[in-house]
Amino acid sequence: MIIGNIVDFGKKDFSYSKNLTLAFDYLNKLGVDGLLKLEEGKHLIKDDGEVYLNRSSYKGKEFKDAKIEGHEKWLDIQLVLSGKENFGYVDKRKFDDSNITSSYDEVKDKANYEGELDAIVMLTSGFFALVYPNDLHKPCIKVDDNTIEKAVVKVKIDF
Repeated sequence: MIIGNIVDFGKKDFSYSKNLTLAFDYLNKLGVDGLLKLEEGKHLIKDDGEVYLNRSSYKGKEFKDAKIEGHEKWLDIQLVLSGKENFGYVDKRKFDDSNITSSYDEVKDKANYEGELDAIVMLTSGFFALVYPNDLHKPCIKVDDNTIEKAVVKVKIDF
């Protein structure tokens, strides 16, 4: 998992992946202000659908209600645009089948888990978490009652 501020990362940092390069180029061109202006919903970044952005606005969830999730074929760039949320992390290799609460759905590229987290970080405006397949994550955890504006870029693994 990589945690950082979007202004500190660019396409040069991800030259091993054309899809990640395209995603970070898009995020940097629009910036937080431009991304905040996008309508909620899905926005294609790459015509073939291998890189797209989901723009959302929501209230954070209580810790017990947020779910640990993992992906196998897609990466997430979870970028907070305004507000703040806690974002949990655990290395998938610490879990086994007994931690699975919903088995892998190939269409959604997602499985859910339960268990102890390794860490929780707070994401605020401009900060993102880039999660890889071994990075199980628990996003959307409530910090306060304010609305969270977020962009989640889904990036098909191409490396």
